[in-house]
Amino acid sequence: MDNFARVLGSATYEAHWVQRSNLVCLTAKGLLPCSNYIAQIEQRPERITPPMWDMIFYVPDSCQKALHFFEERVTMVNSTGATSITVRDAAGTHEVPIRHQFDVADDDGAAVAEEEEKFIVYAKLPRPDKGHNGCIIVPFDSLVTAIHYRAFGPALLQDCEMYLQANCRGSASTFKLASGEIPWPLAQ
Repeated sequence: MDNFARVLGSATYEAHWVQRSNLVCLTAKGLLPCSNYIAQIEQRPERITPPMWDMIFYVPDSCQKALHFFEERVTMVNSTGATSITVRDAAGTHEVPIRHQFDVADDDGAAVAEEEEKFIVYAKLPRPDKGHNGCIIVPFDSLVTAIHYRAFGPALLQDCEMYLQANCRGSASTFKLASGEIPWPLAQ
């Protein structure tokens, strides 16, 4: 990957225990704006249990315009019984709660019906020091491209609209990056 820039990406994360063991599966899902971008979850150098992770995108000089869904998984030992996994990405550091597999599965439709009424405010990367840029409101279960990060939600539509009015500058259609600029910060 000599011709690729290594940058911090963004995704939606979930973690769950693997059956009745001390293993945890961390999953990152998202939608890349270019088909030749590569998404990976990489372990950070800190020697702790459970390990900490970075969401990394490998970005070449050119973009082959086509949306590309990704789902990356890593499985790790969690012998300490920690209740969350730390993931660092372009939007900051996230504590991903570890759930039991039966919490993750939607066996009854009640939980899904409740979530259909919820929405999320996403903002466009790069993340400014204050507020958010290029905000959009989408239904809870919608996929958005990985050039966005979750700014607020899930919440009711009116709460999302109030948050957008109070915290977001510009709209997704007017916020543009400089020519040739990538929205993700370089991974250190």
